[in-house]
Formats: sequence, structure tokens, C-alpha cells
Amino acid sequence: MFYIAAALIAVVVGLFVGVRVLSSYKVEEGVLVVKAGDSETAIPMNDIVEVFEMDQKKEDASFFQKYIIRPYVKKERVAVYTRSNVSYFFILRNPGRLVKSVKAQNPSVFIKAKVI
Repeated sequence: MFYIAAALIAVVVGLFVGVRVLSSYKVEEGVLVVKAGDSETAIPMNDIVEVFEMDQKKEDASFFQKYIIRPYVKKERVAVYTRSNVSYFFILRNPGRLVKSVKAQNPSVFIKAKVI
């Protein structure tokens, strides 16, 4: 029983660390830099036209998904549209903070309400 509990704790800690390391973003010197895994995307702030969050919820989610995975490992999707007709789609841990950072740096960006 002890080994099962230790393995479960290791998995949960691994998920927390993995989520923090694998996807992140930063806004520096007028450029939005999003890092996901080993790839890094840089988008000039003055090129961004629209940003919005997308959330995916399952109607028939299990108890484990609703109350254990979703609150702690929840990732949401963010779409970023640019003037050059290039669209970016990111999966991040806290997209609301990204949307606020982009709006603070470039007030002309159009922000949509969360799309479900």
C-alpha cells in the first residue's frame, strides 16, 4: 500500500513540474514569446490583432477528471491572430494572465470573451 501511495504522489508531483516547465510565455521588449516543449514562438506585439481563450469541457467527465485532474492540471487553449493573417494556437496553464499581458502592452488588441 505504501508503494502505491508513493507512486501516486510521484506522478502528481511530476505532473505539476511538467506543466510548469513544458509551457510558458513572457512579454519582453514588445515581443510575445511562447515556449511549448522545445519550440519557441516570438510574435511582435504590434502585429497581434486579436486574442481569445478557448476552454474544452466534457459533459460526461468522470469523477477523476472533474475533481482531481481538471482543478490541478487544467490547461486552456489560446488563439492569437495577427495582421499578417497568421494564426497561432497555444495550450497554456493560465491563459487569462497572457491575455491581460498582451492587452497591457498593446491596448489596440481586440479581446473576445472566453469561447466554449
